[in-house]
Amino acid sequence: MSRLDIYNKIIILAMIVAMTSGCRDTTPPLTISFEKKTSLPGNGRASAVSFAVNGLGYVLLGRNAANVQLTDCWEYNPAQDKWQEKSSFPGKARVKATATVLNGKAYVGLGHNNNIGVYNDTSNMRDYYAYEPETDSWTRLADFPSNYADACISFAYNNVVYVGIGFSEATYGSEMWKYLPEENKWFRLNDFSGWQRFGAVVCSNDRHIYFGTGYRTANRNDWWEYHPQSDTWTKLQSMPDKGRVNAAALCVNNRFFVSTGRHFGGTLTGGHVKSDLMEYSPSTDAWYKRGEIPDGGRENAIGFVINGTGYIGFGENDERVLNDFWSFKP
Repeated sequence: MSRLDIYNKIIILAMIVAMTSGCRDTTPPLTISFEKKTSLPGNGRASAVSFAVNGLGYVLLGRNAANVQLTDCWEYNPAQDKWQEKSSFPGKARVKATATVLNGKAYVGLGHNNNIGVYNDTSNMRDYYAYEPETDSWTRLADFPSNYADACISFAYNNVVYVGIGFSEATYGSEMWKYLPEENKWFRLNDFSGWQRFGAVVCSNDRHIYFGTGYRTANRNDWWEYHPQSDTWTKLQSMPDKGRVNAAALCVNNRFFVSTGRHFGGTLTGGHVKSDLMEYSPSTDAWYKRGEIPDGGRENAIGFVINGTGYIGFGENDERVLNDFWSFKP
């Protein structure tokens, strides 16, 4: 091979590396815009739960601007941009519960009862219920077996509901459990292999389950994928910030978004609420900023997805509980 041939091959290889690096590290600045929707009746809501099923969205529990905990349940119709009140949650009022949809039913429960005022065996709520939208009815299920029941993550995969990584009295959790609806039983899984925490997020589709953020003595910005078949975790690229807690996460058209939340800390240590919409790209294992939610930063917001449209809103900032509601189409 001549010296010229070697030189040409080096040039071609360098071009390929540059092109590959460019594809991995940069992306077009695709800005996502938001459309304002009708607010939920009342004076705002924070630390609620939400889900979507059969083309309708639901928001329930949490607390209002008067710091009153709630049990009411509201149904959102996107075609009419209207809310309708449904049957109330049958358990005690609470904040930071979990909600997951599986096979047309919503599985709702756990959380914390702020009315008790201290963390103990009775302030963390372990009761669990199934909601059937077609009949607007609730059924009590087997209680969650662990006291790590405050600010948990929850998701559904392959006819199984998964719950875990919450807060218990004064300790941060790493426990993971699965609930089998047909048996009405809970089973302990392997603990999460990263840092214990609470207030994290999870978003998933039928192929991937992503988890991250939260708080344990410091804000967390790490990002993981959970593999149900092997009950194992893989660490991925962390979010490009210093971490957040009480955020919201959505999977819209197989695209994965994390938004809002709080970087916990005082005014002298950089504490602030967030308004950004960040997208995680599985193909590049990288993060991209896609926009800002109008009306400023917030934490303890809700989010759900209906027919390829993401909905996000409510929550609270440093001054007040919010009552705005937005949609976006990536």
